[in-house]
Amino acid sequence: MKIKRIFIVLGIAAFVFVFYGVYRLYKFNIFNDEFRVIQEIKIPNKRYLIRIYYIPPNASSQSYIQVRKFENDTEKVLQSYERFNYLNNYELLHQDILKLSISDTSQAGLIKEIKLKL
Repeated sequence: MKIKRIFIVLGIAAFVFVFYGVYRLYKFNIFNDEFRVIQEIKIPNKRYLIRIYYIPPNASSQSYIQVRKFENDTEKVLQSYERFNYLNNYELLHQDILKLSISDTSQAGLIKEIKLKL
């Protein structure tokens, strides 16, 4: 009788363990697929915003920085910079040129300076 109870408890524990394992496998996500706004820039005397996104890697592409123009509830992609994942600095020049300094943190010393016409 006592051995039967032990087997029942072990069977229930095994069932719970297998159920939890299947649940974790079902919810497992290998790639982080959320875009993240890393900087939002309000352009003086203009009716639009510039948003700089970090796009994480997935099965078919590497991580990259993307610059988008947000105007009238729509976003337009201005430029994408593959293999870069960090915004070091930005500067607005003459209200229509955006100067970006981006880098790849996996490769030491890889920094790119970009001037983007808005």
